[in-house]
Amino acid sequence: MKTSTKVNLKSKCPKALWNAAKKVYRGISKAGYKAGMKISPDDKNVFCSCCGLRFKKFKQGDHYERPDFYDLSLFSGQRQDIACPYCGSLPRHRILAAWCNENIDLIRSKDILYFAPEKSMTIWMDSNGIKFKTADLYDPEADLNIDIQKTGLESESFDVIICNHVLEHVSDVMTALNEMKRILRSGGLFICSFPVSPDVELVLEDPSAVTGQDRRRVYGQSDHVRLFGMKADTFMKDAGFDVTVISGDDYPFEILPVTGPCKYDINRLFLCKKPLRTAIEVK
Repeated sequence: MKTSTKVNLKSKCPKALWNAAKKVYRGISKAGYKAGMKISPDDKNVFCSCCGLRFKKFKQGDHYERPDFYDLSLFSGQRQDIACPYCGSLPRHRILAAWCNENIDLIRSKDILYFAPEKSMTIWMDSNGIKFKTADLYDPEADLNIDIQKTGLESESFDVIICNHVLEHVSDVMTALNEMKRILRSGGLFICSFPVSPDVELVLEDPSAVTGQDRRRVYGQSDHVRLFGMKADTFMKDAGFDVTVISGDDYPFEILPVTGPCKYDINRLFLCKKPLRTAIEVK
């Protein structure tokens, strides 16, 4: 179903009915994929670490349906068949889920705050019994409607914060990073990702790009206010985090941890650790 058709149907359907229909559809869909895994397991070449299903191939996303939102020239030459047919995960989500599978003790039984959680990762968290609070400035269904730059939360109130593709939208990156460090407990983890362009070193920001058309031209997407570069981990280090790169190169090709579908969708996430307090600081 085309995205435009789905949006149109959702707008006309009562919320409760839409959610019920969506739940039924997902259940039937998942059962079908599981049956396919049993009937013909040998042709299931790709694996989604978010929903745990195997497929013959991933599907192409709907980006080319939205020329007013994306600079489609940045998708040229990039692999497009990278979206999970069931949960919609993209490489960055599957890399994160794969890392979480390997490091589940770091997040299990922790106080977790998840900004703008993706459906694919919500599926992984729920299936693994990981409890978390959701945060979003605009989503009325989020547990907390807060601004990542000024949350109003108590200092040192979370062990883990996850934040994918949010920092390219905020007005001040360092304010947001310092806020994340403030609300993290000592030794806590801030796991984040954002668009990274191979053509930019640190960051590209153009104050004159104020319209959606301007931003699509400068940053590749009409709702972005910056484009990060290959050394963007400098921002997290400047905020006082110890930074480790979670690279798709470290994970099996069956999850397709490739760059795409856009040129700036490089397969890396950042594991940012708040340093432990020293004995002097505790006093």
